[in-house]
Amino acid sequence: MIPTADHANGRPAASPELVNRVRQLRLGAPSAAPARGGSWLPWVLCGLLAAAWAGVGIKYSKTRGTDDAPPAAATAASGTGSPGKPAAAAGPAAGPGDILLQLKGNLVATLQIAVSPIDVSGRVTEINFKETDPVKKGFVLAKLDATSYQQDYEEAAATLAATEQRLRGQMPASVRPIEKQQAEAELEDAQANLVRAAQDLARLEAQRSNGAVAQQELDKAAADVRSGKARVIKAERALSLLLEGPRKEMLAAMDGDVRAARARRDRAKWRLDNCELKAPIDGTVLSKKADVGSLVNPLAFASSTGGSSASVCEVADLSRMEVEIDVQEREIDKVRPGLACQIAADRNPARVYTGRVDRVMPIADDSKNIIKVRVTVDLPKAEKPGEFLYPKMSVVVTILNRDAK
Repeated sequence: MIPTADHANGRPAASPELVNRVRQLRLGAPSAAPARGGSWLPWVLCGLLAAAWAGVGIKYSKTRGTDDAPPAAATAASGTGSPGKPAAAAGPAAGPGDILLQLKGNLVATLQIAVSPIDVSGRVTEINFKETDPVKKGFVLAKLDATSYQQDYEEAAATLAATEQRLRGQMPASVRPIEKQQAEAELEDAQANLVRAAQDLARLEAQRSNGAVAQQELDKAAADVRSGKARVIKAERALSLLLEGPRKEMLAAMDGDVRAARARRDRAKWRLDNCELKAPIDGTVLSKKADVGSLVNPLAFASSTGGSSASVCEVADLSRMEVEIDVQEREIDKVRPGLACQIAADRNPARVYTGRVDRVMPIADDSKNIIKVRVTVDLPKAEKPGEFLYPKMSVVVTILNRDAK
């Protein structure tokens, strides 16, 4: 018999079929509960997935380095923080002698000069060198055709000689004895004429009392005396000028002409001497830029064979070598002049040279975010310059955390 109502609480009674369905849907019902052994499987899978993602994150952070480090971390790594607040430790500090940086670079000669003519140009007539030749300062490396420069020098020298002779001809020391004698003779003649004119005037004045002399003759005799005195004065002054020489202003002007002519002569001689191209330093010839018959012009750009070139060769002092390395801006604070370095060339990495940081360039390369640093290489005394290390060779520089000895 199926009850139709719940008499205890006054509600209608549920049918048995509906009650059985409800019991089957209960989570806690024994018939619907899953097996105890399968309840931990989802949690294990979640744990494995979390561990895998954690490993990927750690590996990614290591490969990124310090590029994406926040400003606070970068400040802590460089050892500078806010005043009064200790910076967070970014890792163990480098100890004395530890490696600070290891970078590749290229060797450069500290002193390297392109030998070209100075203020002259012409065709090469003589070459006295080849690559790898050691040369001493002043050695004649090459000669240019000096025909036109020789002519310019001779013309300037002749002009100077003529100007000097004109100046010398105006000096009192240049007066010849015959010129002096002629001036003295003219003075004596003027004095003699004055004496004669004075005697004539005295005789006419003596005869005037007798009335035998006309006034006209007396006036003429007096004028002759005055003229004679003027001629005497003129002759005396001419002799003085001859012995004294020209005015000082004229001498100064002529002296200026001489100095100008001498300067033109010296400039022509300097250009003539520059037709011989000499080694400016003791060093080694690195490259040959011209040959006999080539046209060399210091104002020209380098061109192919047969055209004009700006220089004849390059000479470098291979006993003084440096390495140019590129240091990232974020690492430049690790570098300072005086730090000890080890240099190994790719030619033979086992052959290690000592050196030191010489200078940090005062300008950065904004396209690469680097700053160039020069490292001086110490060559052993027993090694001949240029024997092993060449300019532009690739080397590896190891910067150590200690001062060079």
